[in-house]
Amino acid sequence: MNDAGLNSLDDGGLFPRLQQVYGLRANPLDMESPFYPDAMRHHALETLRHLSGFGDMALLLTGSPGVGKSRILAELVRSESSRLEFHRLPAAALTTSQALARCLLAIAHKSIETPQNPSEAIYGFFRWSEARARKGQRMVLLVDDADRAPPECLRMLLAAFLAADRGAAAVPVFSGGHELIAMLGLDEATTGVHQVHLRPLTQEEVRGYLEPRVHRAGGDLANLLSAARLRQIHELSQGSFGRVKRVTPAVWLGMVPAASSARQFPFRSLLSFRWPALALALLGLSWWIVSAQYDESLVPEPVEVVPERIRKSITIGPDQPASQPAPVVSAVAPTPLTPEREPVPQAEARSEPLPGPLPELQPQPELDTQLASDPEFAPSMPERFVTLAEARQREGVTAQLLAGFLEKTATDFLEQHAEVMGLQYTRSTRQDRDWFVVFYGEFADADAAKSALAKLPADLQTISPWIRPFGGF
Repeated sequence: MNDAGLNSLDDGGLFPRLQQVYGLRANPLDMESPFYPDAMRHHALETLRHLSGFGDMALLLTGSPGVGKSRILAELVRSESSRLEFHRLPAAALTTSQALARCLLAIAHKSIETPQNPSEAIYGFFRWSEARARKGQRMVLLVDDADRAPPECLRMLLAAFLAADRGAAAVPVFSGGHELIAMLGLDEATTGVHQVHLRPLTQEEVRGYLEPRVHRAGGDLANLLSAARLRQIHELSQGSFGRVKRVTPAVWLGMVPAASSARQFPFRSLLSFRWPALALALLGLSWWIVSAQYDESLVPEPVEVVPERIRKSITIGPDQPASQPAPVVSAVAPTPLTPEREPVPQAEARSEPLPGPLPELQPQPELDTQLASDPEFAPSMPERFVTLAEARQREGVTAQLLAGFLEKTATDFLEQHAEVMGLQYTRSTRQDRDWFVVFYGEFADADAAKSALAKLPADLQTISPWIRPFGGF
């Protein structure tokens, strides 16, 4: 079914029908609040808030279309506008380097002289933004849908930031699909860029997103969010916020038949391949018959062994008349040998001396398991590093302050807050990549953790640390 038909009618949409059938007070799919914090959305927002204000890295927000990137950027602007100066750079306007330079010069309001070429204008803007930050307000450049802009413009913007004082210059935030990594020319050795990835929602997370909105609209939770309807919404939306808003009204109104559910797709696909499968089965059967006939033709016919008649003569003695004929004795025919069995020779009377004792076999050396594993990780700050196994063995809870794919993200944070002795970091994996987590303290419960966090410096308290058990690393 076409998505356009799921939430649009000639009379202005499906909400009037939802209102008539379910008596809803408002459209739950149009509610921008409350902000959905699960599925790592709150963690992603806190990471962007902290690194935009105190970090020295460009930020990369990636995810599939409709996964909620623009919603998180809007929440970032709403919550941090009092201490950060946000400027949006439309991807449609970044067609060339000259267009990028014009956008940056417009933000500066003629505070910098017009340079000779676009490159000087872009690099000059970031030097100018350093002075603005030292006066008390840092700038953030939001490039939403950055994967629609030319790669050369994005790389020039990133290069100008990396060449400036990254702790004070305007922070670029690139938002788009996973192809942004290739467009920006990033690899494992690239430093100065932190990626925040948003994954699709699970079925339970779709429920968590819709439940407060349906409740505020006055809908029946048991009916509208039943197991069958929730499963259908998740399958059609594929875990995307945008598609959830489009397909949910049609599912509630019964406009999506059960046959269109993704659960029946494998069965319909098998039916479309029934004739090729039948032809393949007949071909395999004919090959087996020909192969069997060919094998039978190669079996040798048994050879009949005719016993040899042995004629023996008997000597006639003087007491025996010479006219008596010598009897003919037929020897007993030996048992014919079959092709599968060879005659066993008789052992000779003289036996050969037995060989000496066999040499003792040397045990095979065990394979070094380290050869099949990755080289041992050497932390940059061993005095603050805790192995993942050791962290998981600890009791109680801790407070997570920061996480990222690069170890330098964690070590820079630790160096920035070197006076806080309880800060440590560990290394795990996420999306088949290294994942470094900075945490603080070891507490018996969440109340003890909150009491200790209240004594931290003010800039660490604004991060809103995540209290989590050690066993969850």
